Amino acid sequence: MELDPVWKALGDPTRRHILDLLREHPRTTGELCDAFPALTDPAVIKHVKILDAAGLLRVEARGRERWNHLNGVPLQEIAERWLKPYEAVWASKLWRLRRAAELPVHTEETPTVPDQTTARLVQVDQDVVIAAPSERVFEVLTADISTWWGAPYVHGDPGTVVTLQRHLGGHLMEDWGEGEGVSWAVVKRLRHPQVLELSGRFMMPGSVDGTAIFDLIPEGRTTRIRFSHTAVGAISDETAANWSAGWDDLIAHRLKSLVETGVVTPGRDPWPR
Repeated sequence: MELDPVWKALGDPTRRHILDLLREHPRTTGELCDAFPALTDPAVIKHVKILDAAGLLRVEARGRERWNHLNGVPLQEIAERWLKPYEAVWASKLWRLRRAAELPVHTEETPTVPDQTTARLVQVDQDVVIAAPSERVFEVLTADISTWWGAPYVHGDPGTVVTLQRHLGGHLMEDWGEGEGVSWAVVKRLRHPQVLELSGRFMMPGSVDGTAIFDLIPEGRTTRIRFSHTAVGAISDETAANWSAGWDDLIAHRLKSLVETGVVTPGRDPWPR
């Protein structure tokens, strides 16, 4: 099954709301229109047609009424293709984290969980539109990363440079010079100019592992970056909030302004020091 129309259909919050309504029970097109008083009937019908074309719903004609039924097959295929392979990996990581959290006494031989925070998954999502073709955005995102990703988002001395080795197994790292530095993450997936996936701790306090994905989607003369960072570990609410604000500053302000204007314009500095 071709999944591109499915991803496109799921990208709109109104269409996701329609699917939520159909998950409760089938509804007529008129009922769906009534559920969105802020939209015109033609606008809602257009959303329904997009969902129908993507195979996410099935339309049944009953006389003059059209009944819309949720079709979960494309969603199941997405789950099987994208989520199932990671279930065992995350289960193993959470099991090891639980073992560490339950250790009653800390010695030099036993790991600890920072701040004794409850182990959990943290999800950070960003959706940013940049006025440039995807090739340009991908080049700045990967090859020119040190231009927009610097202080205060580094842990080394002034002059520390962030670098990305653009190949599978390459490192996103701080280069401290003279062969010294620290690796934040490893490149797990790379496809120019569509996707960059990184796996690692990203120096996030409490995190034992994480995955950050940059999906670049061409939209005419612009490019939409759909970014997600999933982290697992003993991560506090404050840390999660700081990381969410930090990614927003890096992507929606620094990267975006550099691509569009050639100048890095930072947003609010959220990074803990």
